[in-house]
Amino acid sequence: MRRIPNSRCHHDARYRAHELLKRRESLLTGVTWTIATLALVVGAMAFVLSLARLRRHREVSARLSLLFMPERRRGTPMGFVLRELERVGRRVEGAAVNRELQALVLRAGFFQPAALYIFVALRCFIALFVCTTIVVARSNAGGPGPTDLLLGFFFGYLFYRYALIVLKIYADLRAARVRRELPPVLDIMLMTLDAGVSIDQCMRYVADAVSRTAPVTGEVLRRHVADIDAGMPYDAALDRLGQRLGLEEGQDFAATVKQAMFRGGELGTTLRRFSIDLSEKRMATAREQVGRKAPQLTLVMIVFFMPVLLIVLAGPAVVDLTGALKTAGEQLAKREAVR
Repeated sequence: MRRIPNSRCHHDARYRAHELLKRRESLLTGVTWTIATLALVVGAMAFVLSLARLRRHREVSARLSLLFMPERRRGTPMGFVLRELERVGRRVEGAAVNRELQALVLRAGFFQPAALYIFVALRCFIALFVCTTIVVARSNAGGPGPTDLLLGFFFGYLFYRYALIVLKIYADLRAARVRRELPPVLDIMLMTLDAGVSIDQCMRYVADAVSRTAPVTGEVLRRHVADIDAGMPYDAALDRLGQRLGLEEGQDFAATVKQAMFRGGELGTTLRRFSIDLSEKRMATAREQVGRKAPQLTLVMIVFFMPVLLIVLAGPAVVDLTGALKTAGEQLAKREAVR
């Protein structure tokens, strides 16, 4: 009888301990899920904020790269190759810089200062590679002869000149593209100026607005804005703008903006007249190109259509003449057989 209360008390104590343990486990589970949820929310917020900060850092990095215009990436194989090419080009070019070649490289759209020396080095390496390849390919077991050396030097010099011709063609293609892009860019600029903004604000707006419709001209305008932000004087920045456009119309445009900024006057009227003149010049160039197509089409017709036309016209007569000659030959053969 005395053991029953003790066992019951012991059972009640075990039951209380078990309930207390279950409550502690449920409380620990709730705290764990609360901490996990808070950690997830804080992590998501940190991720969103880091994305915004990363985007801001990329914008600043792009702006700084546009301001300082890095020529190459450091620490990469391509950067090492470009640095070595620049070093070789500086040694080949020497202290005296070829102004015409520098203007041609700038007209082709390579604005970095090292582009001239890289082109000079590539030009020399291509000529040397072609010369060496021809000499090695034509040399016999006894060694290269005078003819092999002459052919190697000749083709090396030919490719040396071809590099300059390719650069000129590329510069002309870029100038033609800028010439096509200038009229719509001037129209957007006129609309912006008519809205009452300043020239500087107009340049900044147009540089961002024409990034897709006029990529080459938009890039030049963005570099002009970067020069202004870097502290370059407006006159020097406008002169560089005309040089980067790479054609006479671009230099006239830069001179017009420069005159309106420093000497006063209404820029809208001058730009509108300049846009009309540029459009008329484009139409005259298009008419000239159409006039050149007529002789080319005539030559094509003579080369490709005249033989077919002659075959169609003279074919039946040739067939009849062949048949008549064959018949006459058979008759002559019969007469000789009868004799």
